[in-house]
This record gives sequence, structure tokens and C-alpha cells, in this order.
Amino acid sequence: MIFDGEKERRALDDSFDYVIVGSGAAGATAARVLADTGARIAVVEEGPVLATADFGDRVWPAFRRIYRQMGAQVTRGRAIIPILQGSCLGGSTVVNSAIVWRLPADVWQPWQTEYGLGEALPLDLLHHYWDQIEGELFTRPTPPEIWGENNRLLAVATQRLGLEGAPLRRNERGCQGSARCSLGCPHGAKQSMLVSYLPYAAERGATLFTSARVDRVILDGDRAVGVTGHFHRPQWQENIAPFTLRARQGVLVAASAVQTPGLLARSGVRSHHLGRHFQGHPGTSLVGVFDDEVTAWSGATQGYEVDHYRQNGRFKIETLALPPELLFPRLPGVGRAWVEKMAASAYMATWAVVLRAYAQGSVHDGRFGTQIRFDLAPQDVANLRRGLRLAAELLFAAGAREVLPGVHGLPESLANVDQARLLETGPDDPACYSLAMTHLFGTARMSLRPAEGVVGPDFAVHGTRAFYVIDSSLFPTNLGVNPQHTIMAIAMHAARRIAALH
Repeated sequence: MIFDGEKERRALDDSFDYVIVGSGAAGATAARVLADTGARIAVVEEGPVLATADFGDRVWPAFRRIYRQMGAQVTRGRAIIPILQGSCLGGSTVVNSAIVWRLPADVWQPWQTEYGLGEALPLDLLHHYWDQIEGELFTRPTPPEIWGENNRLLAVATQRLGLEGAPLRRNERGCQGSARCSLGCPHGAKQSMLVSYLPYAAERGATLFTSARVDRVILDGDRAVGVTGHFHRPQWQENIAPFTLRARQGVLVAASAVQTPGLLARSGVRSHHLGRHFQGHPGTSLVGVFDDEVTAWSGATQGYEVDHYRQNGRFKIETLALPPELLFPRLPGVGRAWVEKMAASAYMATWAVVLRAYAQGSVHDGRFGTQIRFDLAPQDVANLRRGLRLAAELLFAAGAREVLPGVHGLPESLANVDQARLLETGPDDPACYSLAMTHLFGTARMSLRPAEGVVGPDFAVHGTRAFYVIDSSLFPTNLGVNPQHTIMAIAMHAARRIAALH
């Protein structure tokens, strides 16, 4: 059952066994697990509910309706970096590219040796959950028949340069290669939580509350006993009516590494680490111009990657099919020159360099909403420049006649592979790059002792009972790979542990 706060327009006071805050990868997975126990479950989503039929091909309507702050959420620092998050039923799984990466052993190893979390987050058990999730969500490598030229060209270039690369593994069933993942899949093929685990939970009795902003978690002494908030119009943050949802057995917070720390702070949680250690994957893209048509809007949005330097360079290179409205601002020139570039967009391939950044920032509630601070470390900029040079070399290896770097201080166009070296010796100021950030971690990190983190190895906030955090805010480090799969496996593990207590 879906209770749409925008349409119901009435106050509510109800009781459940579990209240889950957030309907993205973590919250929906927990709902899927707890629904099998017969418990009465509420899933509370701040954003609206949409159906597959609501997803179109225009950027502004999508950003206005399904992205947090209509796509205008940014970090503050030397560079203003947009942070793209979905804010609708299904969370960011509705707008991401459904990419599947199991947590690499080299990333997990410090979780065990440095943070002592090997028993709390056992890798062998996570693999068991990944087996289950991949079967339920139809995970497979992107098949060549839906690559399109944007993906095929990166595969060709990777082979020519002798690098390690592969088709991206994705959760999808019947992808049509419409390159519209970021606007919501128009075919319902992407196995977002909107079309998979949330319907599964709802069919087993879970109530999905949408357009419902949780303001705080209610504590009775040290025990979480429910949440309070407001039904609202998400686009304008206009309150409609209050709600209280009581939880007999526990509150599970899965609101993301940006929203979780604020909710915990408003609920009375005090920790030196709360809102700190904010980490993510900043990145930027290059555009290659080819003699033959690429038509990047035909094919999988992201279907191929080069992970050759994932460990020793801390970056990956991925294909990225941008909607025209997002591609055009990346093109150089003004007036007629810019229009000519726009007219040539069918001949352009776009590939992104994504960093596993060393930098750590902070997230805190401020007078004007959530305040996010983040500055790339000098080594991050060096790795970014190295990744951009390789991306340019790959574009030329694939046959590009020019590469458009989009970096302030460099030429508008690179004419040959020898000029690709300019990218590695380019500016060291992050503000010179057109960055965006996804994949967010660390603001309520897990620790064995309260002095070292916010959440204990039992997923409960230190010093509390029945007050759990199950999203990527508890991750002790940056991943360097797409995190949805890790988020889901850890949420599945957490939900089963929590259910076993009752």
C-alpha cells in the first residue's frame, strides 16, 4: 500500500513493528527482508511516488520531480561540486545506471585490519547476499547488442591500448538501450527499488509513505520508539500535515550519507564524528568528436568501463551517455561556434573519469538547509589529471579527430594524442574542472568504540537501543566502485540481524 502524503493531505498517527526512513537501496532492501518475517513495516520516503509511465525524455521535468533540490544540491569549497541524488520512491536507484560492483577485497581489508569490523561486516557473508541479490534483480554484463557506439568505442580503445576493461554488470531485465537511466527508465527494465524490492515488500503488507519528511526520531530514554515529521510538497518544502509513526521493535535509518547525519543530530545524537568523514566519488568527463556518428543517446547509458588503474591510480573510466541538455553546457565556444558544436553532438562520445578521492568533508544542518563542505586533496587532483590524460588517449585510440577537455586553462580542443599530455600537466586548482559527485559515504561511520564513530557493530547508534543506521553513512572508507551492491548487501545483513533479535 502507498500512502501519498501530497494527495491524502491529513495528519496521521499509526504504529508499526519497524519504521524505515528512506526507500533507496538500503531502505528498500531492509523492507524486502523484514517483510518476509510477517512484521508490520512502514517505509518513509521524503520524495514523491512516480510510475514508469511518468518518466520522460526531458531533463528539467525529471530534475524538478525526482532529484534532490531539483539537481541543485552542491558541496561548498574551492570548487562548487553538484551532488546528484534521487529524491523519490526508490531513491537514487531510480536515476542511477544500475551498475553492480561487489565490494573488492582490497577495499574491505582495511575495514577488517584498521577498523576491526571484519566480524560485523563479514565479506564471505556479503558474497552470499550478493548471490541472492544478483539472482533476484537479473544482474548481467551489458550485452553487446545494446552497447551502442559510445560503449563499443571504449571497448575498442581499451583493447587497442592493452588495458583492463569490461562491460559493466547491471541490474536490468530487458534493457532497450534508450540511454535514459538518469531520467528514470521509461521501460521499467532497470531493476530499481521502485520496480523490485519495494513492490515485493508492499505485496507482503508494508506501507510506503511518500512525500513524507521525517524531522526526528523519537527516543524514550535511550530507545527509539518512532519518528515524527510532515507530509509535504517536496518541490517546495511546503508542509501539509504532521505525522507520527511509532515503532515497536526499531527504527532503521537509511536516509543517505547526506541526510542521515542531520536526522541523527536533530534526534539528539551527539558524536564528534557525526557529519564528518564525508567521502565520495567526484569526477568529470571528456568529449571526443568522431567522423562517424556515435549517437550516444542510443545504447546503454553506461555499459563499459576501464578499471585498469582502480587500485594504483584510484580512478575508473566509464562511458556516460548524457542527455543533450546536459551535454550542451559542456561544449566550448559561444554564439555560432557553440551552436556548431551542438549541431555535431551526434558525432560525440562522452567518457567520465571517476575518482576514489582521498579527501574528506563534512555534512551539517545549517540555517539554509544542509551544508556540505568538500575540497579535493592535492593527490586527488593529480589522479584526476592522470585519469583525464588516459581518457583522452582512449578517445584518440578509438578514432576521435578531436577531444574537448572542458578544463579552464587548457585549449578548447585537443587535436592529437600528443596533446593529451596537457591534461596530466594541467591546472592543480579544482575550480578549473567541471566536477560532479555521486556515491557518498562515511558521515555516521561504524566503529567498535563510541569515541571512534557513531554506529556500533550491531548497527545501533552508540548508546541507544532499537535506533539503527543501515546506509552508506556507516561505511568507514571510500569504496572506489559503484556502491549500490555493497549498500544492499550490508542492509540485508543488518536487517536479518535486527530481525533475529525479535
